[in-house]
Amino acid sequence: MFLTVLGRYGPYPRPGGACSGYLIEDGPTRVLIDCGAGVLSRLMEHVHPFRLDAIVLSHLHFDHCSDLFVLRYALDQQDAPEGEKRRIPLYTPDEPFDTLKAVTNGALFEPHTVKGGDTIRIGTLLFAFTAMAHPVPVNGMRITDGNGSVLFYTGDTKQFPGMERDALGANALLADACFVDETETGPHMHVKQACDMARKAGVQTLYLTHLWGKRDTEDAVKKEIDFPSAFVVKERGRYCI
Repeated sequence: MFLTVLGRYGPYPRPGGACSGYLIEDGPTRVLIDCGAGVLSRLMEHVHPFRLDAIVLSHLHFDHCSDLFVLRYALDQQDAPEGEKRRIPLYTPDEPFDTLKAVTNGALFEPHTVKGGDTIRIGTLLFAFTAMAHPVPVNGMRITDGNGSVLFYTGDTKQFPGMERDALGANALLADACFVDETETGPHMHVKQACDMARKAGVQTLYLTHLWGKRDTEDAVKKEIDFPSAFVVKERGRYCI
């Protein structure tokens, strides 16, 4: 299984950057996870959207879904007759309803809603969803490939008791680390909380993402890391899980 980082910022990108978006590849299976501002053009460096097996959104905040509004133009302009255009499976939480309706209305998506406790199979990948802690419903996801390798993605979340449970033993943890330290507060983790989750879950590697777009925090984030195999993800970085 390969993870390609298409964007790593929130709630808006740094100059030249993009918000949350991750391409997961396992053999012939290709799934886009989240599709924030700037993600579509980077996705198309790897695969055209109509060749995706599915799109999975952790939640319906705009920095995780806004490029879907433009992506549907790309789907609409497939070289196929109107009735034969491929509809892409799209998995999302069921709230906020207004955002869900706007994302899926008139688009060439095959919409499905999922929540914590649900499992789905997409090609060679098994997704198991778990509820995280954020102002809107967020699906963390445990992704298992055909060889048994596991990636757990938190989506956006603050720290809460037992959050490591569904990430236990994962090969890699892709974690929200929007805040550098405890001086910044809000519905996100800071770096040491993400490291604490990785330790409790016994993961092999921690990838830190969702850097704060307000200022360049990468060097400050690196100084706060206290987990031995932790890295700040690179945009356009490709990682073998």
